[in-house]
Amino acid sequence: MLKTHQTHEQKGMSSNAISTLNIPKGGKIHSVGLRFTTSGGADCTVAQIKAEVGLIRLTLNGKDIINCTATKLYDLYNVLGQNINDGSGIAGVVELNLGKLLFTDPAVRDLFGLGTADVTSIQISVTAGTLTNVANVQAFTTREAVEENLGMYCKYINYGQSFNSTGDHTLDTLPRDPDSSYLIALTDMGASGTITHGEVKVNGVTFKERIPRAVNGLAVSNDKLSQISGYFVYAFTDGNIRTRLPMIGVNDLRFVNTFSVAPGAASYNVSLLTVVNLPTNV
Repeated sequence: MLKTHQTHEQKGMSSNAISTLNIPKGGKIHSVGLRFTTSGGADCTVAQIKAEVGLIRLTLNGKDIINCTATKLYDLYNVLGQNINDGSGIAGVVELNLGKLLFTDPAVRDLFGLGTADVTSIQISVTAGTLTNVANVQAFTTREAVEENLGMYCKYINYGQSFNSTGDHTLDTLPRDPDSSYLIALTDMGASGTITHGEVKVNGVTFKERIPRAVNGLAVSNDKLSQISGYFVYAFTDGNIRTRLPMIGVNDLRFVNTFSVAPGAASYNVSLLTVVNLPTNV
């Protein structure tokens, strides 16, 4: 069915303030784009957006679907690499329907349109840092005129950690929602840290053995993804809808990150990409 493009409200942005955009429901939403422009209406550059735009949140029915900084979004795009045409983003626009970027099979990508028949509210909030070039933000959607419930979607949330030392840090507080499956965990190294090894244990069983970052980078590359600079990337998918780490039945989940250099006073972050409401028979 033909997809239509819709233009939604634009808000002026102010330093250290939050701009809120309300997106109308209706049909099946295949793309949710945010365009950042200067006061003269020109597209902002990627560097300007990363430097001046802080937290971006997309909520459906009040629940977070996206909750991360603009930088973390661009970093995920770069991890996805060849799965999108331009790994650094398209001019001043960011995409928030991330399932469309990860999966390349057309039939699968269609499943990740956001049905809105059972959705009561769609809202985006953008928190500005100190603004020099970025002046406005505007939302755009691409839709299909079909009535469907929400169904499957990808969720991307940043989880800050508290650790500033060398050696192993065992992280066992990431969510284990039974309706979700892990796809990719982007573990940064903080302001000044170095992660040399990583390991994952599920219900007491080693799921990913402790391996050096370089070897992990090879495994990630073989999955058609990229372990970008400054991260230890845990990949549980290769872009196939069937490759994932389901959380159903998982009572204990542990990531063990080995730091040879401490991450710094601000510690480090894990930005987690999951898929929600994927049928168990897929």
